[in-house]
Amino acid sequence: MPDPSPLTPVALRHADAYEPEALRAALEEMGTQLGIGVSHFSGRRVVVKPNLVAAMRPDLAATTEPALLGAVADFLRAHGAGEILVAESPGGIYSEAVLRHIYSVCGIAEAAEAASLTLNTDTSSVTVSCPDGKVCHSFSVIRPIAEADVIIDLCRLKAHALTRLSCAVKNFFGVVPGVEKFEMHSAYPTMPVFSEMLVDLCGMLCRTHEVWAICDAITAMEGNGPTGGTPRPLGVLLMSASPFCLDLAAERLVGWDGTIPTTQAAAARGLCPASPDEVTMVGGDAPPRILKDFREPDTSSQHFLRNLPNFMGGRFARSMSPRPVIDRARCLGCGVCVRSCPRHTIVMETARGKKRARIRPDGCIRCFCCQELCPHRAVKIRKNPLLLLIQRIR
Repeated sequence: MPDPSPLTPVALRHADAYEPEALRAALEEMGTQLGIGVSHFSGRRVVVKPNLVAAMRPDLAATTEPALLGAVADFLRAHGAGEILVAESPGGIYSEAVLRHIYSVCGIAEAAEAASLTLNTDTSSVTVSCPDGKVCHSFSVIRPIAEADVIIDLCRLKAHALTRLSCAVKNFFGVVPGVEKFEMHSAYPTMPVFSEMLVDLCGMLCRTHEVWAICDAITAMEGNGPTGGTPRPLGVLLMSASPFCLDLAAERLVGWDGTIPTTQAAAARGLCPASPDEVTMVGGDAPPRILKDFREPDTSSQHFLRNLPNFMGGRFARSMSPRPVIDRARCLGCGVCVRSCPRHTIVMETARGKKRARIRPDGCIRCFCCQELCPHRAVKIRKNPLLLLIQRIR
């Protein structure tokens, strides 16, 4: 399959709640606008890739909404799909027991049973060649995704401490199995090269599979996403055959035009337009209100620092960058952050009979895996005081 066209349209529908009938109607209208016929998925292996970053209740807006998964299943079957598999690789250990626990806590197990969906528990993976990759030429991918004919990229719009925005492109990082994600963070430690890797991965999947991206922005997450932010109702669903074009439309929705490194990298390759103004929007709904107050992650100053990558050999940008720190009052010593650190810079210390984590700043690459996966929200982001002063002056 060729690369996604930069002219691939994006459909938008307003939806104020996760009401099943309204969700099904919105998906049907968007599918019609995008040319999905009545037997479009007939005889093909369809895999839904949700966002199940961690074991979190759906009301926290960090994971896929169960009601939307059910509506997507109904939509796929209305257009010919037979058995539908739900497959995800969350951060951390990738085992059948972990998958079942996450499916249960996130409400996905109950939704899958109601919709007669099959939940993947096969934790094997395959290596897939990516000869056209700019920075990465092969990926380890969970087997159900590699063997799918059609992938439904069911993402949620979230602010993200590392990539600023988590949407359709970033959601595909979840096809990399378990702790291998930490190895990818270590291999691609800077934001520009990590973004290029994500574009390589998404582009590879779009070239080898039919991909449909569906974005839940009915309730998004602002602030310190992808797990530590705050739910923010936006009332919008998006759909496109191009994850890159969909992300560009989402970028406009939250008023962050020109600030998302993955869409910038994709635009430079001709995978999407350079500006949200050039995205082809289809459907009868009026354009959504563009937000001016969607809260940024505390790492947002990194966007400013990316303009200074070589000043003083890069030491200035590194010293000024926000970094993760442990809130010792919240830390329970569970060790999740220790196991999730790509560079092994987090250690457990015992004081007064209590175990607490500590991050050694010299080895930290600011990937924020610890913040993303901490089940107790005990990892905070510390900004350099001088940078705070510069931002106020600016």
